[in-house]
Amino acid sequence: MCGIGGIMGEGHLSEELLEKMAQVLHHRGPDDVGYHLEPGAGLFNVRLSIIDVAGGHQPIYNEDGTICIVFNGEIYNHRELRVELEKSGHLFNSNSDTEVIVHLYEEYGRDFIQHLNGMFAIAIWDRQKQTGLVVRDRLGIKPLYYAFDSGRLIFASELKSILAADVPKRVSLLGLDLYLSLRYLPAESTMFEGIGKLMPGHWLEFQPGSEPITNEYWQPEQQALGSADEIEAQLEHLLKDAVRMRLLSDVPLGAFLSGGLDSSAIVGLMRSVSGEQTVKTFSIGFSEEARVDETDFARQVASANDTEHHEVDCTAKSVQSLPRLLHHFDEPFADPIIVPTHEVSALASEHVKVVLTGEGADELFGGYTRFRTDRYFQLYGHLPLALRRIIHRLSSSLPASGLSANARRASEMGRVGFAERLVRWVSAFDDAEREHLYTAELRELSKAGAAVELYSRFAERDGGGGEMDRMLFCDAKLRLPECMLARTDRMTMAVSIEGRTPFLDHRVAELALSIDHRLKIRGGQEKWLLKRALRKYVPDQILTRTKQGLAVPFAYWTRAGIEDDIRRILSPASIDSRGWFEPAYVADLMDRWRFHGSREAQQIWSILCLELWSRMYLDSNPLSPDTPLSEVD
Repeated sequence: MCGIGGIMGEGHLSEELLEKMAQVLHHRGPDDVGYHLEPGAGLFNVRLSIIDVAGGHQPIYNEDGTICIVFNGEIYNHRELRVELEKSGHLFNSNSDTEVIVHLYEEYGRDFIQHLNGMFAIAIWDRQKQTGLVVRDRLGIKPLYYAFDSGRLIFASELKSILAADVPKRVSLLGLDLYLSLRYLPAESTMFEGIGKLMPGHWLEFQPGSEPITNEYWQPEQQALGSADEIEAQLEHLLKDAVRMRLLSDVPLGAFLSGGLDSSAIVGLMRSVSGEQTVKTFSIGFSEEARVDETDFARQVASANDTEHHEVDCTAKSVQSLPRLLHHFDEPFADPIIVPTHEVSALASEHVKVVLTGEGADELFGGYTRFRTDRYFQLYGHLPLALRRIIHRLSSSLPASGLSANARRASEMGRVGFAERLVRWVSAFDDAEREHLYTAELRELSKAGAAVELYSRFAERDGGGGEMDRMLFCDAKLRLPECMLARTDRMTMAVSIEGRTPFLDHRVAELALSIDHRLKIRGGQEKWLLKRALRKYVPDQILTRTKQGLAVPFAYWTRAGIEDDIRRILSPASIDSRGWFEPAYVADLMDRWRFHGSREAQQIWSILCLELWSRMYLDSNPLSPDTPLSEVD
């Protein structure tokens, strides 16, 4: 696990510039740093030593030094690959998985990627061909940003490293609009013009004097599957093997444990694979709000697996570090779960260097309530128009209640198209709300419907099933890599530990995306087939409990004093000075803000994170990331 970066192209390259880029990624690799510099190419790596601690220094080269590589991630099948490469005559100087990639590239060219099982961001410089190749893993577990500026390709694991190379900072209005719609930056988009993300499952090739070329190398294909029992057995086998492979480490490892199905299954599988070896587990508690506290369930799982269990209590005081946490994203990111994720990562870093997590199961196997509920909205949309009009009039005339609110929601969702419905499920501000939020100038410059257009584009790519299958596909391709996985990557890397995701072994993902949604959601139960496949590894009380999902006690946090901080930071004067939003509209949001579950709470948090990011990255006198929320003027 590391951070990587570099510059390829014409013009003067210096080690001082590479050092600037590397220095801001020190948290990703505090154990070592290495550089390669020659005319036309400069690469660097900051290293968190996990495999071949003594001999894995990067960059790494082939036998004659004509191919250079820097690498972030882990290749879980590197030992098997090494055996085959040695049979083909390749010579090794280390036990590092990085060196395996060099020789795979020699053997197969760009097709080397197809042989890898792992998570990775890779940069290769081929001196003979004068060609650079940059690659991101299939599911987007590891991040990779790039810019093409003045004939140079600049790339890095985090956006701040590219900014350190003096790439111009111009706010992207498309990025701003997408963020306010989705609460994160999806797909290729970032908050800066001219800086993009390499998409999951893509490579980028570059030759000095030419523009970079990108291409998709992995798209999950529909597999021919057997009966439900056969799929269940195949899924159990693959998950057990995925966990086994991810226990490969030369340093201590453990697991995040929430007490939900996914993390509990990972712990159970770890215990099954590792035999008598004690598993270390780490959990988050919320003592200030019992409603969202799951520590009792986590303790049950820990006890059942005889783990060495550790807990941390996440309180309102933890939110004071929000500027520091957002700084690790380099972009506005409006998921408050980053606060407890950072807390439990910091706890784990005191004991291990690697943690296994349950990320990806919900997106691949239908674990969110909205997947199940959306089926009813689909049915509502197929009712005769006259009947839908009657329901709409009745629900609008009823007093506000849970029933009438649900009827109104069904009426609204049933009237919009598929892609717009997907966006509404996860949006902060819809098109109409953003129209009122934006100043007249921003309304004129921004592009309405960008998020819906993005979801439409991805939904059309999955022709293998109905609306539910396309909904799951969009989640796996959009929200999973740039929201859920970005959250885990940044918060674990912030404290210099590595997160591994067995559910995102590409073999598991390929199987999951081929399974009919009716085996994922059955009889109103989410993750039906996954629960069957994992029942040997999860206590019954966890397997049958109602899904809660990781949540934060936002209502308590505001009552404990954070509301005053938010109102001060988002004052009318502050909003007006930024020039993007109507101060009166934001003030009205504040007046209507009541509790965490409300739409206003999500919207206010989104604006808060955007404002803090702006003060750190756009202002001439930047806000220090170490400033507590209570001291932000």
